[in-house]
This record gives sequence, C-alpha cells and structure tokens, in this order.
Amino acid sequence: MSIYENIFHYYRGQTKNSSEETNILQVENNVTKAFINVLQHSSPELTSSFIKLFDLNAVSMEGYEYRYQVSSPLSKLTSIAAVVGIAESKKVKAGTPRQYGIPDGAIISDDISLLIENKIGFNTYLELEQLERHKGNFAPGQLIADKPFILTWKEIRSFFMEQYRHFETKQDLVTCFLLSQFEQFCIINCIGDVQKSKEYFFLRFEKSKARELARTIDSYICNDKEFAVADAGTSDGIGYKKVGKTKFATLTTARQRCLILHIGEEHLSLGLETQNKIDSELGIKYPRKDYENTKYPHEAYIRLEWVESFSQIEPYIKLAYQSR
Repeated sequence: MSIYENIFHYYRGQTKNSSEETNILQVENNVTKAFINVLQHSSPELTSSFIKLFDLNAVSMEGYEYRYQVSSPLSKLTSIAAVVGIAESKKVKAGTPRQYGIPDGAIISDDISLLIENKIGFNTYLELEQLERHKGNFAPGQLIADKPFILTWKEIRSFFMEQYRHFETKQDLVTCFLLSQFEQFCIINCIGDVQKSKEYFFLRFEKSKARELARTIDSYICNDKEFAVADAGTSDGIGYKKVGKTKFATLTTARQRCLILHIGEEHLSLGLETQNKIDSELGIKYPRKDYENTKYPHEAYIRLEWVESFSQIEPYIKLAYQSR
C-alpha cells in the first residue's frame, strides 16, 4: 500500500503558495484527526486501554464521544478530567500567554473528560501555558487533574502496535486495519521517528510492484555477501556507497521515483551506455532529459514498475558496484 492509498494521509499535490509552516500545521491537524478517528471507529476497548495508560481505571468500556477541534467548553461534569499532551518529546516549555488556542481533540464519557493537545516536529514542544489554558474548556465546576498527562508519539505508536497484536488474536479486523493504517500514516509523515526510515521511502513508490521491488533491491544490496556497503545519506531517497568509495546506487523519490545507478567516473559516459542496455532489456526507453545526458552521463535510471523480474536489473546493480 502506497501513500496514495493510506486512508489517513492527505495528499496535497503541488502547490505554489504553501509555506512550510502551513504544511506542518496541515500535517499536525491530520495527525490529530487520524488519532481520534482510530479510537472513534475501533473497538471501545482500545479507548479504555488508552485511558488506562494514565492509571485512570474507574472508566466504563462504552459510551465514548469523540471531538475534533474543541471550540466551546464541555457541558458535562465527569468524575475524572485531565489534559493530555502528545508530542515528539516529553519536554514542556513554559510558553507565552495567548488569548486564543483551542484543544485539538476530546474524549468524553459519563465517567471521564480528556482534552488533547498535539504537537509534531522534533523542534516543537508542548507549552505549559497552553495546556493550563485548556482547563478552561472543561465544564464549569469540573474537578481537573493538577498536572497534564504527557505522551510521545513514539509511545503512542508502540501502544497501538501492542494493541494491534491483541486485537489480531480477537480477530477484530476493523480495529486491526485502522491501527495498521495509522502506523503507516506515521511512517509516511515521520511521526514518532527522528529520521525518515527506509519504509518511508518505499511507500513513496506508487505501484505495489515497485514498492516490493524497492524492498528487494535494498535487501539484496544490504545483505548479499558480494557487497560491502555503507549508507550514503540523501534527502530524497536511500543511497548506497561502496565502503571507502563513492555512491553506486540510489533509490530515489525524485526523477519520477526510480533506481539510479552511478556507474564509473562522472566524466565518462558509462551511464548512457548502460541506459541503452537497460532500456533494451526492459523493452521501454527511459525518457532522459537533456540535462541528465550532459550533466549525469555516468548515471542510468530504472523505473521499478517497468521491471518484470529482479534478475533483469541485478547485473546492472553489480556493474555499478564494481565500477566504484
């Protein structure tokens, strides 16, 4: 399943006027909505187990109400009430006084009222001022836990995966599906992960066939005894370099999502020669741009969805490795 098939992931496409701050806010809102939706449409037992993370055990197993973007105070008094903060870090900054800011979500039953504040990004922290201000959104006269409960997204993901195994044994297909979709959503958006994982890049390949081949290529390069490789960091994919040498292959989300083979010295045209052989093998000509021919004559490109069998491209991966 790719990023385009994930039920929680909002695909924005290309926009000219979208700032980084706007993009982060959009993802932050999507994360909150996804989190609330998982609890809302799963077994009520999942919500009860989530609440028990805070040692709040006097809670019924049914009758939960879920809200997103709590713009007005709650109307019901409950025996338990607390503010929950979820972020990448448990660090809470003091914050500065603000006149506006509403809780991102709420979980309410006859027994309990929880207001939820969410932050994403490893340089963004929960603020005590905001968490305390959210207490004004409970029903008038509500008794509220003095301190907010703080969880990290990594802890949420671990909890959900533990619950996935539990509900798998109960054959609860809906709850398992939602939990697995949320886990994939977190991978896609780097929630609860300090850096982009390999799976993050695999999921960028649109076709199922291409995703599986990307995983096969990675496993082959990293595990075959014929290769001695090191990670070659790259912002838009997974780079592989020969130990002590330069990069020989890149699984990239750029160039229309493909495998780039870096063959021989940069000033030579081994890439162009190899490209012709690969195109002939696959029966499809890769549409190289003029600048790719002049600036990167040592590179050859392979669209993974065009490959019928890994054996078709294995010799060219070996060639790229050996040329380094």
